[in-house]
Amino acid sequence: MRIALTGASGFIGSYAAKALAADGHQVVALLRPQSRTEHVRGVLADAVVGTFDDPDTQRRLCRGVECVVHAAVDWKAVGDPREHFRVNVAGTLGLLESARQAGVGQFIFFSSIGAYHEILPDRALDETHPAWPNSRYGAAKAAVEPFLKAYHFEHGMNTVSLRPGGVYGIDPRLTRSWYFALVKRVRNGERIDTAAGGKIVSVHDCAEAVRLCAGNPAAAGRFFVLVDCYLHDQEVAEMARRICGSPSEIVDRKGAGPKNQFDTSAAKALGVPLNRGAEGVQAYLEELLVAMK
Repeated sequence: MRIALTGASGFIGSYAAKALAADGHQVVALLRPQSRTEHVRGVLADAVVGTFDDPDTQRRLCRGVECVVHAAVDWKAVGDPREHFRVNVAGTLGLLESARQAGVGQFIFFSSIGAYHEILPDRALDETHPAWPNSRYGAAKAAVEPFLKAYHFEHGMNTVSLRPGGVYGIDPRLTRSWYFALVKRVRNGERIDTAAGGKIVSVHDCAEAVRLCAGNPAAAGRFFVLVDCYLHDQEVAEMARRICGSPSEIVDRKGAGPKNQFDTSAAKALGVPLNRGAEGVQAYLEELLVAMK
């Protein structure tokens, strides 16, 4: 397939580009004029320069492709609610409509578990649970998703929404890698005292989800939660300390853990492993510490 990919030079997008190219797809990247491309240059079949909210760029990107994967977010726009809506909500819907008009059969959207916040006690926390976010970022993701359902039912498009948790992996901009600041503090021997934690997933599993959905009629009109496990930052700090031999003092603040667990059976049935657990995070931390030297 010839697949258009927004955010191709970014974190999740660059891993998705490599996974799709390795599977034999031709990847057409949407790149900003200032985008770094050395880490993906060898896997791209073509590129379009522009921004995903620009109608002309949307038309050029969608021309001659069979699938659009939308992994880009304009983070600068998030702080202003009107600009956030214009770029990240209306811009995404414009891209979806441009894809439909161009005859593109599939549209894969990167959403987030940020679409959830208020959790109901009487049902599973899965793709059918109501999406009631508590942030502008989550609200934008939740706002787009009903249109994916509508385009599937009204126009027969194979629309997909992927909802990852906190995504860990080596970011092309190293300092933006998940846990970078925490690991740096541990490596420097600083005292760690935090009760924070979160539901996480490897960027490799996110890329695998894209690969498995691309051209797959079984994914049509569906949402998929991508969460592997929950880890406290304290646990991550303890792993990093063992790996690098730091003298860092880590205060025991772990607590009871999360109140709710996601049901990820839909993504697992699709073939996404979601089974790396703490061992996967440790392997990532070893890689991150090497990269930080």
